[in-house]
Amino acid sequence: MFFGKGNTPAAFVGESAIVWAVYWLAARGVKEAAGVNLVATLVKVFPLLLFIGLALWFFRGETFAADWHGAGMQATTLTQVKDTMLITLWVFTGVEGAAVLSAHARKRSDVGLATVLGILIALALYVAITVLALGVLPRAEIAALANPSMAGVLQAMMGSAGGIIISACLIVSVLASYLSWTLYSMEVPFYGAQYGAFPRTLAAQNENGVPHHSLRFSCITVQVCLLLVLLTGESYNALLKISTSMILVPYLLIGAYLLKIALRERLAPHIVAVGTVATLYALWILYAAGVGYLLLSVLLYVPGVALFLYAQTRFHGRFPRLQAGEIALLALLLLLLVPALQQVLADLRGAG
Repeated sequence: MFFGKGNTPAAFVGESAIVWAVYWLAARGVKEAAGVNLVATLVKVFPLLLFIGLALWFFRGETFAADWHGAGMQATTLTQVKDTMLITLWVFTGVEGAAVLSAHARKRSDVGLATVLGILIALALYVAITVLALGVLPRAEIAALANPSMAGVLQAMMGSAGGIIISACLIVSVLASYLSWTLYSMEVPFYGAQYGAFPRTLAAQNENGVPHHSLRFSCITVQVCLLLVLLTGESYNALLKISTSMILVPYLLIGAYLLKIALRERLAPHIVAVGTVATLYALWILYAAGVGYLLLSVLLYVPGVALFLYAQTRFHGRFPRLQAGEIALLALLLLLLVPALQQVLADLRGAG
């Protein structure tokens, strides 16, 4: 195909054009971008509801019950669950986005409501689509479908029109999701710059109240990732797993910190339970991710630490005093940088 799996020169040019088109739209203001995102959200919800309605009609119990234990997978149930954990986590990555954009909310109470509703709606849609699809086509046939596999299932139910509908709406969905992620990602450096976590220049705003330096920084980061995909020949799934691996460590630290505070302050039992479950879940995901993708994340952590130390030095007027544990952690990252670079070079040679 012309665009391949998103790792061809043609795909790189098209993706780059979209990145900077979204940059232009986001730079015009958050409210304008949010209006476009609302329309796009309505467009992408339609095929999901259409799919669920048709899948309920075409659902066959015997198809769903066939190979119930996944014997054809030649893997245990636990292994199957472990191998899908990163992708499952990716589905819910960004549910905290409402909190990041809370400064633009009319009422602070809407932030918590948006977070809870976002999780419940996403969970309901993904479970319904996944489970119902297994009652329309056998698992082996779904696994053999090209992405987006949902288009193939809908095409089996309503002919070629189904594939066209899903593909068209998917394009709108991806563009809308990327717009949301861009708004989300520019807020993090913007607020961090106000406390010295990022360089102060990222706190600057344009006439539309948009942190344009932070927005440009986020788009350049995306552009670098797209270049890595082009050079290594990796697919979207590989980038997805690397991105999710990057999220795992912060999620683990957040869960562990909540557990620490809950135990130290003798908070309510349900808060201790949430912290415990969150920490154990993050540890399980780290195990499921494997060493390879976590090692690649070092390539992003090292320059991130360097940027943080630079920002702290400029913010406080002196180099930050690092504790013994922080120095040891920094030394570990530098040691892991060597095998991480070796892995990337091996991938580049393999792609060449």
